[in-house]
Amino acid sequence: MWQSVVVSVLFIVLFHAERSIGDLNNYNEKIVFSFINAVAKLNVSQLCGDSLTKIGPYLLDYNTIPAQKEFFITAYTSGDAEQFSSRDQDRWVFRAYKCIQAAGEAPYSKSEHPLNYCFGYNEDNKRSDGVAYGICIPSTCYNDRNKLLDEWRSMISTDAIAIDYISCTKSRHDQQWYEKPMAIAEFILHQNFMLLVVVATLYHIKKGKQTGNKWVEFFLAFSAKKNLSKLIQMPKDSQSTITCMFGMRFLSMVWTVIGHSFIFVQAYLDNVEEFKNDMVDHFYNQWITNFTLAVDTFLVLSATLTAFTWFKKIQRNSSETIPTWTSFSYWLRFYRHRIIRLWPAYIYVLVDIGTRVSIQHFHPMWPPTDPAVQCPKHWWENVLFINSLFENRCMPWTWYIGTEFIYYLLSPIFLLLLHQVPRIGFAISLLIILSSSFLNMFGMIYWNFPPTQFLWKQPEIFSADFIKHHVLMYIKPQYRIGPYIVGLLLGYYLVVVQKCIKQTRQRSMRFQAFGWTFGSIACFWSIFGLYPALQGWDWRIYHLVYGGFHRTIFALSMAWLIYACHTDNGGIINRLLSMKLFIPLSSLCYSVYLVHMVLVVFTYLLVPFPIIYTTKWPIFGHCIVQLMLSYFFGLICALLAELPALNLEKIIFHDGGKNTAVKLAKDYGLQQSKTADIG
Repeated sequence: MWQSVVVSVLFIVLFHAERSIGDLNNYNEKIVFSFINAVAKLNVSQLCGDSLTKIGPYLLDYNTIPAQKEFFITAYTSGDAEQFSSRDQDRWVFRAYKCIQAAGEAPYSKSEHPLNYCFGYNEDNKRSDGVAYGICIPSTCYNDRNKLLDEWRSMISTDAIAIDYISCTKSRHDQQWYEKPMAIAEFILHQNFMLLVVVATLYHIKKGKQTGNKWVEFFLAFSAKKNLSKLIQMPKDSQSTITCMFGMRFLSMVWTVIGHSFIFVQAYLDNVEEFKNDMVDHFYNQWITNFTLAVDTFLVLSATLTAFTWFKKIQRNSSETIPTWTSFSYWLRFYRHRIIRLWPAYIYVLVDIGTRVSIQHFHPMWPPTDPAVQCPKHWWENVLFINSLFENRCMPWTWYIGTEFIYYLLSPIFLLLLHQVPRIGFAISLLIILSSSFLNMFGMIYWNFPPTQFLWKQPEIFSADFIKHHVLMYIKPQYRIGPYIVGLLLGYYLVVVQKCIKQTRQRSMRFQAFGWTFGSIACFWSIFGLYPALQGWDWRIYHLVYGGFHRTIFALSMAWLIYACHTDNGGIINRLLSMKLFIPLSSLCYSVYLVHMVLVVFTYLLVPFPIIYTTKWPIFGHCIVQLMLSYFFGLICALLAELPALNLEKIIFHDGGKNTAVKLAKDYGLQQSKTADIG
């Protein structure tokens, strides 16, 4: 009987299967219900068989919303398995959301007919014209998923290659977060920290900060009154602080949120091809499609402040021994401060997202990127700041933190060389920048990768393997170090310039004109020079040059902006970027970046599905909400973890003013915020 069904249905498939958006196949109602009726009679569990027979009556019932039936039918699909490694993976996520919507689940109302979306393919055949298959099945059929997927493959395809990789996402968690001991424990711990902050703040308001008791100092380290005042405090000496970085850091954070928002909306769009074409075909949309340059801004800011504060300290030092290659205790303190600066907020968010936040929504996320699935396996890579050396599975947007920390570990090499033998320091810095650039070019040739990650459409002239590009090149330290070294050199030069500040202010108009012209052209080319690659023009040499040098050129344009502003040659631009408004917004950037991705996805989960793309303005509306929510929860993260840790460091390691880390804390603590991209 089953063989006859296959023959008849295969005939229908050949003439009625349609190619859908994103190169996935659509199958009509007759095919899908023929499959369900047939597999219900197979050797599946009784519960599964009973559930399969109820699907038809449930979807045809007058109480069922018509869209649920359409969602269920169109969740059945097939397509290129290679899409799971490309940017078109969003179409599979979209189908999974259709299946979830078909179940009719709600946050506080459990569906009577929960569903699972399962997909599978042959891993060995994934990158060589392999086919992937997706089905929407009752949750009671989860244990029969292998058999059902294989039958779906047999029905709609002549492909005889067996499926050996299967994954499923459910329309509802088996247990909600408040039913899981780990999530409850994390929630209680979180509330206790919040209570500690509230009590410490009330005590601070009533008793003041004067105390000779060490334990009270520990307690007041959590005071919101104390920490909020730090967030809005303007440095007394503007020449000891690079004030334009306040605005630069905040605007880069906004740029990052906008870019991520425009990426992740794709999984919720029905007419996604229209959206992708609009994003890629319009020249000036590149300020969005090339937003990953924000990472390089952060690298320049981070490295500049690292060198600037270090050389400032060396310049002012008159009593302590200048650190050398063998000053081990000094460099251990140097590293300790950075770890204390990064760890508390990072671990707080890692635990919060990995154990509770990622499962608070009633249904799971997409399995390959779900923190609840990936973080229990890979959390240690993040804690040790080596996630960018691996596949970056847990909280993948935090790859930058690990990469930048590796650079920080290496920074004493450059700092000491620049201090002791400047010419050799500059020569080695230039050599590494060029080596990294040529390494990028070699990687593009060897793997046929585009100049940067293409997050909307991938032209056919480049490898479609987005994931491979991300893991092998995009996040790896050796390919991204150029902008960081530019920042180190700038920080060194700014301190040298400070010795002759009068001469600096008298820079000729010709020099300023050259600097602003170069900076403007370099910035424009770095952002908008990607267009030929986006359009798939076969300009191989140009693509190699752009891919190898555009990030370093962009870093040089940012370096000029910082230099001009700090040496009073920035005019109105410096006044705008140095506005007091940006001080707290800049200081919170590290915590905001850690939490922002959750809020980006969260807002799209709350609006009716699917989203129909008309213009970019509704997405910009989402960006505003996402940014506001990110700053709200980023502030909570800063008050609970980031700022108290810096206060405790100052109390615990204070040794009468001799501690290098404490001396630098004022410079690093709030003015140097470590933020990351994307990716």
